[in-house]
Amino acid sequence: MGLLDANLLSWILFTPALGAVLILLLPANRPPVLDPIGDKTVPVGATLTGAGYPKDFKPPQPPDHARGRKVFEENCALCHGADGQGQKVAGRYVFPPLWGGDSYNWGAGMHQLDNAAGFIKANMPFGRGGSLSDQQAWDVAMFMNAHERPQDPRFKGDLAATRKQFHDDPNSLYGLEVDGRLLGADPAR
Repeated sequence: MGLLDANLLSWILFTPALGAVLILLLPANRPPVLDPIGDKTVPVGATLTGAGYPKDFKPPQPPDHARGRKVFEENCALCHGADGQGQKVAGRYVFPPLWGGDSYNWGAGMHQLDNAAGFIKANMPFGRGGSLSDQQAWDVAMFMNAHERPQDPRFKGDLAATRKQFHDDPNSLYGLEVDGRLLGADPAR
């Protein structure tokens, strides 16, 4: 296996949802690969476990920041760090930050609670996708997205106007006060 293939395989193993997309870009004459979650060999082009995620599911109760903190501490901090800043090896992230200056920005799809909850439900904790309840996935998405991150690149200087134009959705916490902080007012750098 060449260096490029080894790097690609490690990327696939650490990001199973992207793995299926990357597999489709490989030459068609490649041998079958091992599904990193399902522990079985799958043919090239087949959908791997963890590819995609549910979008149309709701928690039994509204998402809760305090419950989400507990889910994070018990299930996420091991990889993403107690401070949510991820973990690096040799200067490269092996587990990405979930908030702060190096995380996704307020314009990214993951800042939407339904997107984050769906991805978390299907893929997290790493290697145990599907193990969290619907409620836990939504609660930890709420906790995760209730932290500052880089500003929405469409921001033109007015938080309320940016919320109204791009984030006027119950799944967006941007421009709302959560846990005593107005989110988006002091973006991470």
